[in-house]
Amino acid sequence: MTWRRGLLLVVAMLGLGLGLAVVVAVLPPRQTGEVPMPGQDATPEQVVTAFTRALDAHDCTTAVALATEGGRDQAERWCHDIGALQEVEVGSSVTEDPAWSGLPAGTEVVHVPVSFELTWRRFHADGSMDEGVTAWGYRLVRATPDEPWRIIDQGVA
Repeated sequence: MTWRRGLLLVVAMLGLGLGLAVVVAVLPPRQTGEVPMPGQDATPEQVVTAFTRALDAHDCTTAVALATEGGRDQAERWCHDIGALQEVEVGSSVTEDPAWSGLPAGTEVVHVPVSFELTWRRFHADGSMDEGVTAWGYRLVRATPDEPWRIIDQGVA
């Protein structure tokens, strides 16, 4: 009878461990901070800085709000999949021709280069890049100078 209790205990511990691993892999990370939205007149560099801080703090509300409608799903996924963004360095924005992005003439478009050290959450790497130091970039747009800059695309190195 003792070996049955031992076997039952081992099976219960394995089940508990598996259940805990599933919970850790499935549940979104805990938000560690609240990143304020940059002002309407924020520069592209300030928007990208707020975005990367929001990703690192898992402040998905702010990260998603800094993306255009078409980029919100990607911002949400990254917010949940990233373990940490460290050593973030935001470069100076470079103006782009809107035609390069298939956008209407008159739309303001800039590219903001960024480098950072990425750590993925366990089992959440999306395959877009390896962990470690990475050169990355964000494309931001606005229709008029009175509108705030928003991230339309990322991964533009």
